[in-house]
Amino acid sequence: MTTTVLVAGAGPVGLTAALALHRAGIGVRVLEKRPALTAASRASTFHPSTLGILARLGVADALLPRGRRVDALAWLSPGRGADAVMPMHHLAARTAFPFRLHAEQAELTPLLLAALPPGTVSFGAEAIAATQDGNGVTLVTADGNEHRGSLAIAADGAHSALRTAAGIAVETAPYGHRVLRLMTTLPLDALVPGLAGAGIAYVHDGPDSISLLAMPGLWRIIIRVPASVADEAALSPAFFAPILRRFLPSLPAELPLASADVYGVARGIAARMRAGRILVIGDAAHVTNTRGGMNMNAGIHDAATLAATIASGNDALLDAWEAARLRVTAEVLLARTDRAVASATAWRDEAVAATADPARADAWLVAAAMLDTCDAGAPP
Repeated sequence: MTTTVLVAGAGPVGLTAALALHRAGIGVRVLEKRPALTAASRASTFHPSTLGILARLGVADALLPRGRRVDALAWLSPGRGADAVMPMHHLAARTAFPFRLHAEQAELTPLLLAALPPGTVSFGAEAIAATQDGNGVTLVTADGNEHRGSLAIAADGAHSALRTAAGIAVETAPYGHRVLRLMTTLPLDALVPGLAGAGIAYVHDGPDSISLLAMPGLWRIIIRVPASVADEAALSPAFFAPILRRFLPSLPAELPLASADVYGVARGIAARMRAGRILVIGDAAHVTNTRGGMNMNAGIHDAATLAATIASGNDALLDAWEAARLRVTAEVLLARTDRAVASATAWRDEAVAATADPARADAWLVAAAMLDTCDAGAPP
């Protein structure tokens, strides 16, 4: 029987699974439908829990200089300054990485790929069909080739072909809004009252809010777009300029933009994360809104814990892994991100109150950094 594990998808989640398996001495082959690694701007937040995983895989040191270190979070009111600032040094006793790193996921994937043996990843090879037997699983790619492994991991995104081939249903629903992402070269931390020293801020005005994220050389402004506003309209200053005046009155009338785009957000969870010898992780298993930057991080946690479970050599533990990761997805990941958007004012008030109490700040940051869930499902 072959001991090779097949991985569908060469994004950050699939490549993390592949490298973790390789580091454990397990053969791995990655099948990626694209002709090369994607350079698209997607997830951009790496939490302390995830940086710890990447450090164990030997790629964190190379990633850190490619991103912007975030040592504090802030909650602001328009024109008034900070209602609260929460330094992340509270986590120093828990992790070697008491900070967030803001970097495009496309900065990580080449590092993961370079750490794998040459030829591990087959590009232009989308897994579209799967069959299983008592000894392994066979994946058929769109080019008609067959690939045999002992297990297969579906890390091929929210529209996972391998998840569909495995017969796993997924329940999804749109959030009722989309997201406008504006990238500006303006030094917002020098212009927005209360933002200095914080690499991420949430600006609240009543029940409404926008988010500010520091990226290398840029600031990212996140604005929710109602379903009634078309993408083309949302990209027009006629839509976003009044919002910027409302939330960021200290900015100049015309915002210099490096880029702007609109993307959809949805809530989704797979009914299962295991179908026999096929395991489902990352966006193929769960999607959520962008508040808190948790979904990619949860996918990397899926990958690391699954690789450790496979490396244990005890297939009986795969059911326990599935149960633990499904529980984290349903009870923690989706619950936290939904609450941060649906009850944004209560979420802000809770964070502001926590900043006055070191014990509460520690607990709040542990949850925000996903340190309480990252190891769920790992073998004992």
